[in-house]
This record gives sequence, structure tokens and C-alpha cells, in this order.
Amino acid sequence: MTTEKTKLPENVLDGNSCLVWLDRSYKDLLQWKRKLESYLFEPTTQKQFEIKQQLSDKMDALVRRHKELVQLARSGKKLIGKQVELIRNYLKETRELEGGVQEYMGMLHQNA
Repeated sequence: MTTEKTKLPENVLDGNSCLVWLDRSYKDLLQWKRKLESYLFEPTTQKQFEIKQQLSDKMDALVRRHKELVQLARSGKKLIGKQVELIRNYLKETRELEGGVQEYMGMLHQNA
């Protein structure tokens, strides 16, 4: 998982810069997904099962959105306005998801 703060894009960005940010967040998503699917983090209560399912659903949605944003970033040289905002929101959601995954994992280890 990335511990360094990701710099958020400005209002006008180069598509290649966005591809780097998108690639990093995608790799993080895949890493969290592997951890979440590990037998070490199997839910033991109904609430934990629901939380795990919500996290998995969010991950799947972010993976699908990643593919769309990569196509957008590759389509032109500069990204402006709404395009930059879409990428900024995606990066923010991936950071929030990371917090949710870490909270879920901590919840399981407290009960062990």
C-alpha cells in the first residue's frame, strides 16, 4: 500500500501524468483485493461479512471506472475541467477505500 501522499491533479493536466496516478491507484486496488480475498481476513460475523461485501463491491466499481479513465487519459494530450475532476474523485475514492479496507482488517485482528 502506498504510504506517501498522492499529489492531486490541477485543473489542466497532461494525460501521461494521469496515467501514472491511475496506474498506481490501480495497483493498490489489486493489492487490497488480494488481501481482502485472503483466508486471513475471512469474516466471522454477519456485520463483517456485510462490510467485506461492500468493500468488494466498491473495489469492483473502481476497477471498472479505472478502465474508463485510462481510456480518457489516453484519448488526448491535455485533460481539462470535468475530466480532471473525474480523475481527482477517483483518486479520492481509492484513498477512502484504502481506509475502509484497513479498518476492516483491524476489526478482524481485534477479535482474534
